[in-house]
Amino acid sequence: MRLRQIIDRIELEFSAVAGAFADTEEEEWQGCVSPPQWMRLECGMTSAGATTAIAVGSQATALAESIAAVEEGKLGFAHLALMAGTARAFQESPTATQFEERPLLDQAMAHGLSRFRTDCAHARHAHDVEAFQAEQLKDVEARTLDVRTGEGGAVFIRGFLDPVGGATLCTTLDALAQRSGSDDDRSRERRYADALVELAGHRLDAADLPRAGGQRPHLQVTTSLETLMGLAGSPAAMLERAGPIGTATVQRLACDSSLTRVLLGTDSAVVDVGRARRLPSGPMRRALRARHAGCEWPGCDRPASWTAAHHIKHWARGGPTDLDNLVLLCHRHHWLAHEGGWTLVRGVDGQMKSVAPIPGVRWRSRAPDAPDG
Repeated sequence: MRLRQIIDRIELEFSAVAGAFADTEEEEWQGCVSPPQWMRLECGMTSAGATTAIAVGSQATALAESIAAVEEGKLGFAHLALMAGTARAFQESPTATQFEERPLLDQAMAHGLSRFRTDCAHARHAHDVEAFQAEQLKDVEARTLDVRTGEGGAVFIRGFLDPVGGATLCTTLDALAQRSGSDDDRSRERRYADALVELAGHRLDAADLPRAGGQRPHLQVTTSLETLMGLAGSPAAMLERAGPIGTATVQRLACDSSLTRVLLGTDSAVVDVGRARRLPSGPMRRALRARHAGCEWPGCDRPASWTAAHHIKHWARGGPTDLDNLVLLCHRHHWLAHEGGWTLVRGVDGQMKSVAPIPGVRWRSRAPDAPDG
């Protein structure tokens, strides 16, 4: 506690110097466009940290009591930084009323940092609705999503969402990322990643996305019959935008898909292209949904609209596409039934009674190395 108070007082002293520095034009003589940029380069700070220090130093007059509270060890510098940002917002707004320190200081003394951040937001909104709304619109304009492909087709994602956009995404993922049973030992991060993939897959399955080049967006897999059948010595299949994929993944994607037969000659020239067909048919799909309201994996509560038709014995290995050989599985359990090495067992009454792992098969997930840069 004593060390933290010392650090806070040093931060306060640094902010006083930073505020005085911001009133000069020294950064221009040094070839920088702003005081925060100069501080970022010369003091090894982040832009946010430099901006906060300048805000506290420039609002010293309006925050006299709060600064005294930090010097006495009664208030943390982080609380003071939030107050300085609020005071500056009042100062820069042409329509806001006069900033009053005392009510906000009382809240800072009584509330933790997270709640006090909300207190400051309420204060800004109450005194200048237009400026508050402008801040949120600025966050919307700053939305960004960087999707990069790494080695082997792995994808790395980094982005920024405004509060409303972030809440919308997190609320959706929370609903899909719940544990699917007592045996679901996935980490929270893995469940969130699976939920994002499931959400994207559901939108593709809905077939209502805007067309591109006259076609609905879809995953396109090119595979030999030998690979689909899982014969030894067969090459990997190719997934567009991803690269080579294994037999188990091909069989999962082919369980419920449109298929186009392409016959190649000995010189790899296309000899014949068959007409696309879909498995299973519309009436059979409706019958599956009538038989079961959702995913048929024991204990799963995913609705039928979030499932795909799974062949218990894959059609590439001679399994028929009929109701006795089909079950509805959600994204996660369909993955487990193929890549995950699990086997579904149907009871004598036609219901899925148990799920048995294949002996000796155990899958461990490992995050790939991020690409350079």
